[in-house]
Amino acid sequence: MADGFGQGLRILLVDDEPMVLDIFSRLFESEGFEVEACDRLSTALAAYNSGRFDFVVTDMKLPDGNGLTLAQQVDESSADCEVVIITGFASIESAIKAMHLRVADYFIKPMRSTQIIERMRRLVEHLRLKRQHSQLQQELTDKNKTVKLLQAQATRDPLTGLFNHAYFQDQLANELSRCKRYNHKLGLLFIDVDNFKQINDTIGHQGGDLVLKTIADILKGASVDNDARFRLRDHDFAARYGGDEFVLILPETDKAGSSITAERLRATVAEHRFDTTSSIHATLSIGVAAFPRDGGDRDALIAAADTALYAAKKSGRNRVISYTDDLDPLGPLDNKKYLRRLEALEQTLADRALHFAYQPIVDPTGNQVFGYEALCRPTSRDFKNPLDLIIAAERSGKICELGRVLRDLAIAQIQQMPTACSLFINLHPLELHDSSLIEENSILSPWADKVVFEINNSRKIADQDRLKKVLTKLRERGYRVLLDDLCTGYLGLNALTRLEPDFVKMGPSVLAGNTPNGRESRLIKHYLDYTAGENITVIASGIETAQEKQMATELGLPLMQGHYFAKAGPEFVKIDR
Repeated sequence: MADGFGQGLRILLVDDEPMVLDIFSRLFESEGFEVEACDRLSTALAAYNSGRFDFVVTDMKLPDGNGLTLAQQVDESSADCEVVIITGFASIESAIKAMHLRVADYFIKPMRSTQIIERMRRLVEHLRLKRQHSQLQQELTDKNKTVKLLQAQATRDPLTGLFNHAYFQDQLANELSRCKRYNHKLGLLFIDVDNFKQINDTIGHQGGDLVLKTIADILKGASVDNDARFRLRDHDFAARYGGDEFVLILPETDKAGSSITAERLRATVAEHRFDTTSSIHATLSIGVAAFPRDGGDRDALIAAADTALYAAKKSGRNRVISYTDDLDPLGPLDNKKYLRRLEALEQTLADRALHFAYQPIVDPTGNQVFGYEALCRPTSRDFKNPLDLIIAAERSGKICELGRVLRDLAIAQIQQMPTACSLFINLHPLELHDSSLIEENSILSPWADKVVFEINNSRKIADQDRLKKVLTKLRERGYRVLLDDLCTGYLGLNALTRLEPDFVKMGPSVLAGNTPNGRESRLIKHYLDYTAGENITVIASGIETAQEKQMATELGLPLMQGHYFAKAGPEFVKIDR
């Protein structure tokens, strides 16, 4: 019938009784269905696999098998087809199995033709509603894909796949608003490919595009995962600023941390072998600026990072420079002293031109030397003191590299140290991000039981959870750990409980404020009672006079350090008082 509800639909009908097969075929065809009839399971399976059907109506028991086998085939094929089982011997077990196979209906013989037609009508309505829903879902999916494609075209750079200039501007404005609201820090990196015009002239614009895409892949994190390599965190943001320039937004990152990220990126690109027809060696110049120190709004921060980038290019390229107020954005660089220090730092690291002075840490009861603190002394005239060296390393992102060199040089002298003594090696907080620090087979490993890592400015480390993980790893390797500034800043009882250091230092400022039987004295004694109970050794540092030594002795401090006992020198000196 042209107007039957089954118009345009196909049924695979399977039954081994010719009369049933003929009755059902006529009944379905009268409602507009196209029917293909089979009397065996094998024939039905072959027909199903070679054709497309909307319904399979099959008897449960067939001469060569079970109709549920055909239902299982339909279910496994995930086809848009509904299955109806016909049986005269229904059981609970067969009904449950049919339900598991998502059979649409279960006809029990005998049935009136009106009942069959009515139930088939409901199945057809269900099938058409399901298909309409599926079509709407597909249309919605297609629309979502179109919207995402349009969004990508509006926000992404077509060559590199990074975010584009306009989206970077919006993102930086949003991040700065968040930083102002929550008093957070942010780092900004301006990155330029050195001598990119020459690269294009050498290998053509297609080759130049390949270089840009490769650098973009590195920015996305497609690089070897080791300490010398670069990788972004999930919340960092990379974009192509335009031409051969890129930018990075580093939320929750101060200038020193941003400089380390910049240096890792510079080193990764400098060591990368670009897959071009010519042997191209591409390098980056990177300018670093930080909010709020270098700019309180978007334009000021961008200008600061751009100025630092200009300085990096003018001073030789393939380097990282952090912004300072002395950098001149327009003309010759006024801050020649700063740039000289960066050059001196690179030379110092290359030549390992560093010496050490060793200051003893003393057990005052018998003037026995417990250990020596290794204090760095740069040899270059551009560094008046160790602080100048550290600042230059922070600004250029080379603080971890400097730390590795210092550890190598410090440990080289350990065999000359008295046997029973420990060597205290200073660590900058940013070195806690250096994975080589906790390597199992580092140069320090054979001397782990003699090495104490002294974490400087531990109270300024915002991520105490990371600090705890690193300290735990160091202890697993056999090292001991010292945290400075007991009773000041963050290093109170809470930090001692969480971080569990082996040693802490008590600075001279704490001793200076101490008066017998005063509040300060009682508070210090509470700290010392706690540290004694937790086997944490306290070192009184900065002891300059006999009075300070006496005060530290009365408090029961077991170890002391300062010029009263001995000044730092190139040798492992003995104590004579």
